[in-house]
Amino acid sequence: MTTNTVRKTLQQDEIPSVELDFMNATHFEEIKIVREIGELIDTYISENSDENQQALSKKLNAWLDHTILHFERENALMQETGFPAYEIHASEHVKALNLLRELINAWSDSQDIELVKNYIFSAWPTWFEQHVNTMDMMTAKFAVINGYQNP
Repeated sequence: MTTNTVRKTLQQDEIPSVELDFMNATHFEEIKIVREIGELIDTYISENSDENQQALSKKLNAWLDHTILHFERENALMQETGFPAYEIHASEHVKALNLLRELINAWSDSQDIELVKNYIFSAWPTWFEQHVNTMDMMTAKFAVINGYQNP
């Protein structure tokens, strides 16, 4: 059964740049990965095959790996610069990673494409946009104000 999920895909120019180039590069990489997952979802819906299921599973796991590194680097930056809202920002990373792990596990168990589709095209873009606009924006601004240099 296919439902009509509101389909939102982010473009690089739809999220603001923050004051640190490495964070922007990571955000752009993440958007690219999620867009590729969106294409794999469409392929899987068109042709529900083992090959397409495995391709989607592989890309979801690659996204998890990328996101872990993404958050580790931001967490290290916050600790290095003494960012006062570290606990709040880092807890958002924990929540996001837990949701992504739950999604991957649910996909692995049931191949429920609607669940994946809803997360990729609705829940994640909304969360990511909000997170970059608030948490990441303030983290980067604080780091630069406190002397952190772009590597």
